[in-house]
Amino acid sequence: MRIQTRTRLHWSLLEGGFVLLALSVAGCTRTQSADQALAKAYEATGGQRQEVAKVAGTVTIDGQPPGDTGPMRTIVILYDSQKPDAWRKAPLYAVCDEDGHFEFTTYGRGDGVPPGSYVALFAQLRMSSWGEMGYNPPDGFKNEYNDPDKNEKMPEFKVDVALPGKTDYQFDLKIAGKDAASPGPHAVTKLK
Repeated sequence: MRIQTRTRLHWSLLEGGFVLLALSVAGCTRTQSADQALAKAYEATGGQRQEVAKVAGTVTIDGQPPGDTGPMRTIVILYDSQKPDAWRKAPLYAVCDEDGHFEFTTYGRGDGVPPGSYVALFAQLRMSSWGEMGYNPPDGFKNEYNDPDKNEKMPEFKVDVALPGKTDYQFDLKIAGKDAASPGPHAVTKLK
């Protein structure tokens, strides 16, 4: 008799779990798209979604793809010299794949960044360990390309972004034979 009672109790719990699962699935069929949810969030906060222009391309190191497969990642950062403090809070950056391809994302994958004039910075940083987010020193590029004060003097690193954008940027960084430099006061040495 006791075995039958337990079995009935287990079946009742199992049926209840199925009912809850069915209700939650039914409720999930009316979810918003990511764009709809983002638009609703902007509306709720009184903000507006800015237009963005595509920014994508390839980074090579001494003519070769970076080949990032370990914890080190090649990162492209867009620095806005008109808003020098804003980038420290939320820098615009894209992580290259092993072939050196990158694409910037603001709202959705590869959609780009707000139009403007930027200075391209580059760093090869170590991914944070489990449970942490970000990228940490040392810079595998020997602090050669992570300083906006230095890069803004080089025309090849000036990036003027206009609608609809550009997806064929090419940056070849020369690292071989260079000594490690000390990072400047505005250099990007880590990202969170």
